[in-house]
Amino acid sequence: MAVNLFYIGVTGHRDLNDKTSEQLTKKINSFITDINSQLVNTPVSIITGMADGADRILAKVALANNLPVQIVLPMPEEMYKADFSEESWAEYQLIKSNHLVTCLTVNTENIDLEAAQEQGDERNKLYHALGKYLVEQSNMMVAVWDGENTGFKGGTCDVVLSYLKAKKVSTDIELCKIKFSDENTQLIRGINSVYWLKVSAGSENHHQIEGGSLSSYFLTGSQGPYSLVTNSVMPTFIADSLDELDAYNKRCKELGEQGEISSQYSLLNGYNKDSEFEHLKAIDEEFLKADAVALSHQKKSDGQFKLFSFMAAVMGLLFLVYAKIVASKLLLIGYLLFFVFGWIFFKISTKNKNFTRHLSARILAETIRTQFYLALINKSSNKQNTKLMDLSGVSQFSSASWLGHIFKNLKLNEQSESKDTTQESMEFVCKHWLEDQLQYFRNKTQKLSAHHHKLEKIKSALFITSAIATLALIFFKYQLVDIVLFAHVDAKTFTVLLMGLLPFWLGVWEIYQSKMAVKELLWQYRNQSMVFEQAHQEILNTNTQEQKVDVLVNLAERSMMENYIWIIHRYHREQEPPTAG
Repeated sequence: MAVNLFYIGVTGHRDLNDKTSEQLTKKINSFITDINSQLVNTPVSIITGMADGADRILAKVALANNLPVQIVLPMPEEMYKADFSEESWAEYQLIKSNHLVTCLTVNTENIDLEAAQEQGDERNKLYHALGKYLVEQSNMMVAVWDGENTGFKGGTCDVVLSYLKAKKVSTDIELCKIKFSDENTQLIRGINSVYWLKVSAGSENHHQIEGGSLSSYFLTGSQGPYSLVTNSVMPTFIADSLDELDAYNKRCKELGEQGEISSQYSLLNGYNKDSEFEHLKAIDEEFLKADAVALSHQKKSDGQFKLFSFMAAVMGLLFLVYAKIVASKLLLIGYLLFFVFGWIFFKISTKNKNFTRHLSARILAETIRTQFYLALINKSSNKQNTKLMDLSGVSQFSSASWLGHIFKNLKLNEQSESKDTTQESMEFVCKHWLEDQLQYFRNKTQKLSAHHHKLEKIKSALFITSAIATLALIFFKYQLVDIVLFAHVDAKTFTVLLMGLLPFWLGVWEIYQSKMAVKELLWQYRNQSMVFEQAHQEILNTNTQEQKVDVLVNLAERSMMENYIWIIHRYHREQEPPTAG
């Protein structure tokens, strides 16, 4: 299965003098080296419009580091040629001929290419379309920029602001001053960051190094319209998101080599191939990877909870046996060994992050599952994922912010809105998603409910046993002393041991149940069952294909929000807030 790529886009000025270009080459090369060293298990690729200046510099540095380059043209190549000198176009052709380079043209179906032959608004729309592509597909951006707002649609400032959510990518850029804040500003977590190489407007219509040296910053956004934050180094939450992305790709690779990523649960089972099959296959492969990673971390996490509970139960038994039956040093040594082993194991398990990585991978898998079926009815959207994660607060979790990188790789925004949903696709979605998931949640609710009631009966039996033991001590204390069970242990001593041990084990069991969040899981299955049940009834009462699509889109949003709320509850149960007091 393919590994998720990490795409670095570029935007910047064209008019750079030779000295500035040399300095930029060194800085960008150092940046690429740092990113490569951080993303050991994640291949890095470059997206560039191949204009003169910044675009070319990043492309050449990437090829020098044996990184693949994706050239994205804002218009057909023959039209684009008019924007370059003969020397520049020859360099473009040379770079394009490299075996590491691929080339595509952005969608221009809504733009009048005849009118765009001349400089003007229609041609600017083409550059804006290129900027939109960079914003949607780049995992990180490099910007060679003077920090000024020229108001040019599709220009460097427009791309930077749109990428950092300081303006909507679909709206025209306003000619206003950019507000820059320093890194002491409270940062909103996200994944978008721009590596800013600051240049200034110089003489002879060139952009050049300011003050004789090239300054670099990491820009982040989400501070309001036309507001950015400058950071002298990569923000910690950005670095953490890259680490988590790389850890996910590493785990995918390991599971793939072990044959643990099975097609048994493929979303494509029963689907007939069509023109959309390759795109759907890519989504399905990502689902299978995410599901396998979630299950592997869940298995380890659940095993840790069980082991800790077992160790606590054994430690309680050892102590009570020591206190009530035999005061042997071996029991204390065993108690101490369990304690030390538990402490070491706790530190190791905390470092491995199995619990939080299980949650984040499960978010990813269930979101991809939903988007797969939405893609079949031409309604999948990365914007929808981002919106729901932001609204629920999931995107602010340090262990979940990296998910946006995976969603960008899925290219969910590339489908045609005008394409009609076929009857075959609708039937497939209703059967394999709506009906199958409804039956799944019904079964899970029934099984978990029955299991929960059975455990409650066992706990009640233990309580009754403790009560009987207490009554036995009250009314038959002396008779129990005369009953010798084994060695020097009489029935009274053994009963006292049980009275101490049973409540302790009940407490350990309650903690284990709480850690496993059994009751919350039952609520989750019940709520999801109700959501799918309602959608199922609505589908039965629809008269048109459009109505069915609306029902399924609403189902997707409600189901994803239920998943996010469940994950939030689990995360809050186990994690401390980032700050206290």
